[in-house]
Amino acid sequence: MILPGVLVIGTPFAIGLLFGPLAVAGLLPGILISGVTMATSSANSGGAWDNAKKFIESGNFVDDDGNK
Repeated sequence: MILPGVLVIGTPFAIGLLFGPLAVAGLLPGILISGVTMATSSANSGGAWDNAKKFIESGNFVDDDGNK
């Protein structure tokens, strides 16, 4: 868990040192926008997987051949 933490904390510093403050000003909003999009997508897909699992476990799933 140290490496992901260093990556998260170190990326803005590295981008700032290499490319300057304007690059950091573009990096941070980009990270926020993509992070919110990914979180929303993950939450929706997780709920769908859970609902599908419950549906199958309850015995309601029937395949094309009529088998449960």
